[in-house]
Amino acid sequence: MKILISCLSFRNYTGSELYFFELSNALHDAGHSVSIFSPFVDNPLRDQTKHITFPNKDEILKEQYDLVLFSHGQVTWEYLKDVKTSKLINIIHSEVIDLEEPVNNSKIDSYVGIRPSIVNFIKSKLPAANVKLIYNPFDFTRFNTQSCKKKKSIKDKVVLFPGSLDYLRYKPLKYLLDLSEKQNFKVMHVGRSDYSTVHPNFATIEPTWNVEKYYKQCDIVSGIFLGRTSIEGLLCGKKVLQFDVDSKGSIKKVYWHTEDNLDKFNKKTVSEQIINIV
Repeated sequence: MKILISCLSFRNYTGSELYFFELSNALHDAGHSVSIFSPFVDNPLRDQTKHITFPNKDEILKEQYDLVLFSHGQVTWEYLKDVKTSKLINIIHSEVIDLEEPVNNSKIDSYVGIRPSIVNFIKSKLPAANVKLIYNPFDFTRFNTQSCKKKKSIKDKVVLFPGSLDYLRYKPLKYLLDLSEKQNFKVMHVGRSDYSTVHPNFATIEPTWNVEKYYKQCDIVSGIFLGRTSIEGLLCGKKVLQFDVDSKGSIKKVYWHTEDNLDKFNKKTVSEQIINIV
């Protein structure tokens, strides 16, 4: 199949961008011809991407696709509404970010939510829509219990808090730092930081492709929602402390997250489920 993927940005090691990185690679490995259109394509993520083409806004209008997969429809739909394709699928990554509002248009054949709460969100907006639950794709060769065992040389108890430190994660981080004073552990953040944080139990590391090496240094992984970091933690055999937050970043719930079936996150499984919609 000739497949076009579209998202707002394809340049950083963050949630939705890594989603499409893993999905595009899995689709290519399955024998499909895959292109990615984004208004913002840049390194470092583009340098990691092999065998994928990056057409511009004019080139995508000249092609005939079998399938178009897109997110961030409040922006990308303007580029895609006249693209020629047999099938259109709108993939939604969040129920609390306005940019992720599902596009209501008769050209769209199906919608995908990456966690159950998002499926419910889409159905509340579009009751008659065809909505599927298909989870985040992950590379199981990178994230697994054998590759990410904690180093014996690290004696401190460490909570890893990966992800962009934005308004959605600021209060969960503060919660962890307050708890660290009572329970004597370190908090290690890996990712972009929108806030300056100074605390004796806190360290922050710039975004990196080789995030696995930090999973080798921690006992617990913490994140928000059912996001990439939570699943990476489970795949690496770590306990996962998860925060559910509202659209303003206020904490709604804190709990230990578990999953019965991790194979639903395998990028090969996810790509097959996407194709099966068609």
